[in-house]
Amino acid sequence: MKKDAILFSACKYTKSRLNINDLPGGKYDVAAFGKRLRQIDFEVSIKEDAIRDEYIPALRENAKNSPNDAVHIVYFSGHGGHLNGHNYIFPSDFGVIYDSSHSIDEAGINIEDILNVYSGHGRLILILDACRSDVGTSRGYFSEITSFENVYIAYGTQFQDTSTGVNNAISWFTEGICDEILTPNIDIDALFTKVRRNVCLKHRAQIPSSVNALLESVVLHEDTSVDDIDTKVYAFVEKYGNTYNDKYGYFHGDDLIFIDAAQYFDISLLDTIWKYHKVSNSLFSKKGVKLPLLSEVESKIVTFLAFTKGINWFSCDENYTWYYNGRQIRMGEIPPLPPSMQQKLPEPEKAIVVEMKCSCEKGMMTIAINLPNGCEFFVGHSKVVVRSGKAILPAVNKSDTITIDSRVFSEDENIKRILGEKSRNLTGPLIKYNPIYGNHICHSFCM
Repeated sequence: MKKDAILFSACKYTKSRLNINDLPGGKYDVAAFGKRLRQIDFEVSIKEDAIRDEYIPALRENAKNSPNDAVHIVYFSGHGGHLNGHNYIFPSDFGVIYDSSHSIDEAGINIEDILNVYSGHGRLILILDACRSDVGTSRGYFSEITSFENVYIAYGTQFQDTSTGVNNAISWFTEGICDEILTPNIDIDALFTKVRRNVCLKHRAQIPSSVNALLESVVLHEDTSVDDIDTKVYAFVEKYGNTYNDKYGYFHGDDLIFIDAAQYFDISLLDTIWKYHKVSNSLFSKKGVKLPLLSEVESKIVTFLAFTKGINWFSCDENYTWYYNGRQIRMGEIPPLPPSMQQKLPEPEKAIVVEMKCSCEKGMMTIAINLPNGCEFFVGHSKVVVRSGKAILPAVNKSDTITIDSRVFSEDENIKRILGEKSRNLTGPLIKYNPIYGNHICHSFCM
């Protein structure tokens, strides 16, 4: 999982008629928070006293080409406020721009512009150590901004209140985050609940509030600690694994070594494989190799689906007893699908009801399909590309049965955005869902 953070501070404000006071504590905020984030394996970029024109380009560069499971942190320490339902942060040149434009929109950074940058590019944790008071005469009061999908916003204070900075020291809110963020395996909402409690009880001057629009739990610091039984399982598999592969072949040997390890240690097969991968990932991590680490639930679901999809060796009877080639085995508890693997609805106004019509002439099959040009998918073992609303497959006999059981993919970032995460925007009778790789085309027909 990609984890990165970009930290902004506005410590020195350019002189202007607004006479905005400097915030010298901001440099301590980004330094302390950056150190903590690096301790939990975030890639951190710090931009002190950035001017307005630097913000959005830096964020776009940070967001581009991000995988769907990426976690981005954007942090700001400086002045801020709201006007007519919009929330703003004020970069270092805010006053100078406002002197000439008399526009908050032109001088400040609208929070919604930041959310737009990260839409469709993973999960965004937006942390704002800034005031939230009215910067003008608003037409009525507005509480929270509407957050985008997969966004968590942590404010340093409540609406219509100030966030306290400390001259030449870390602020109360950022200090609270740094005190708690090293806690392993804590959900982001639980983390900021602890921050809120600590700041409120310690200083009794502000209550940091949050807006949660995440569709699944996000943990900033995952720690899969290895215990003695994990190590023993790993040692057993490593010691005898090659012998099993030599005797039974790679695929069956790989299954049987884990089945025998499960029996030897009197644990389930799913637990055995999870324990092995925990140790393996830990060893690679110590060597500086960063591997994507699934949660325990995700790992067990992926393992179970791999065992049972299209493989005749694993079977289950009416009593839910599992067998491997007729040998009774202890599969273990099959977890329910976690939110991260559940099917997501299409994004608003982006649904594509997939339709196709096939024809065959002179040994060539033409599939008329309403996917974007450049999309690719497999027909049997042949990869085809959609061009001008058609995909052409050569060498087809009229008696052939054609099977399409394939996800839709593309290297083009624009097409990826159209399809959505795991092709969530594809829908209709021809689309099926797989918890691992998402929506895919599933259709058979005779020519």
